[in-house]
Amino acid sequence: MSSPTSHLPPAPIADSITDGDAVRPQLSEARRAELLDSLNQAVRYPELFGGTAAVVELLNTLAAADPDGERGTAWIADTNSRTISTLLRGSFGEADPPLVASQYGEDAHRRGWLRLDRALGGEELRQLLDRVLDWAEDRRQLADVIAEFGEPSVVYGDPAPAAPKTLGYASEDRDAPVAVFHFGAQGVLYAVRIGENPLGDWALTPAGLKLFH
Repeated sequence: MSSPTSHLPPAPIADSITDGDAVRPQLSEARRAELLDSLNQAVRYPELFGGTAAVVELLNTLAAADPDGERGTAWIADTNSRTISTLLRGSFGEADPPLVASQYGEDAHRRGWLRLDRALGGEELRQLLDRVLDWAEDRRQLADVIAEFGEPSVVYGDPAPAAPKTLGYASEDRDAPVAVFHFGAQGVLYAVRIGENPLGDWALTPAGLKLFH
């Protein structure tokens, strides 16, 4: 039986171009499309594609060849900074892999690399963001979230209702905030975050409070 990483394409063989004093690889359009396909599969199903390390490898390859303004070739903000995802990591056990993948997926969205399954309209997203933190302070299940806010823009992890996973809600506007819901087993909602501001744009449900440390 093949290993999970065998689903990923081989490491790219690329030409290079000069960018100031630096030399960076140049991907063909076909190779870039292949990497984007792989990224969008791996970030949704990290445990089937070699874990989050495989997602990191794909992001690094794309960022090195496709720098973006102030981000340059850094594909994500300093992971040692006290972002919400960093604070939550390690608290939710088997729900942690999709939590980590959602952080990577959010940065991929900022770059225009993440393909949304459903893009929320601007007003729909604004209404969600205005009320979701207060709404999430009660006990909530996966079915409650879907009923209240509709189908997500992306599912990180096993989409089966009882499996731990993270749902992301985003619009086509890459600069707009993203709302993310973290679930444990049996569809229990643990936490909600909006972006990565650790100063208040997140909430723990009663179930999440019991696990957070």
